[in-house]
Amino acid sequence: MDSALMKYRAFLTAATMGSFTRAGEALGYSQSGISRMIADLEREWGVKLLERDRGGVRLTSEGHELAPA
Repeated sequence: MDSALMKYRAFLTAATMGSFTRAGEALGYSQSGISRMIADLEREWGVKLLERDRGGVRLTSEGHELAPA
């Protein structure tokens, strides 16, 4: 699978599940691997896609624009 597609899939899965850890488990990656893919995507696109806190992750306004409804 194309790396850009893998990063986008990681973003969508983390947003849907609300957790990098659960996204990693679902996709077969570590939590840090998911975090790195999303950070790469944010850097490449020049936007912050997810708000991160101890309770998990949630979409930013930019993330809402780039995620399917």
